[in-house]
Amino acid sequence: MLPAPQKKSDFELSNNQAVMEQVKKQRQPADDMDVIDILEKSVGERGGDAVQFNNELSHLVNSSPNFRIMRANNSLFIYINNKDGTVQVYLETADTPRDLVDSIRQFGLAMKKAGFKTGKFDVQNPLILKAVKMAGVPVSLQSTNMVSPDGQMPLMQAVMEF
Repeated sequence: MLPAPQKKSDFELSNNQAVMEQVKKQRQPADDMDVIDILEKSVGERGGDAVQFNNELSHLVNSSPNFRIMRANNSLFIYINNKDGTVQVYLETADTPRDLVDSIRQFGLAMKKAGFKTGKFDVQNPLILKAVKMAGVPVSLQSTNMVSPDGQMPLMQAVMEF
């Protein structure tokens, strides 16, 4: 028979309070950001102008019935309806990796509910494939005859199945 666990007398809640608050903070969902702030974090890192990009997106949404934007958490999924059950997808995000997985899951469910079968996107960062798989969205890779922006390898296109 095992002895009863002993209480540590040197355990102080105040010393561990900061650690517990940090853990709580990490587990909470991120605060919703303004669209411009999302674009600033995403586009601004590439040297783009977030306000100008937002204006261009607004114009495209208003002028083309096939061009749409869906927001999930702090991610913007920009997609173009190809009218054959597929969408071309672009992503601008300010999400943490954990929140991004949830955002991709929400996007996949919305596309399935809307009747789309597949979504295609260019793979610029291979880690996005891991996030898509973690979100439970089946994904496969296709090679293209285009070269990646760094000119080192062929551009890969991913296909998500909704």
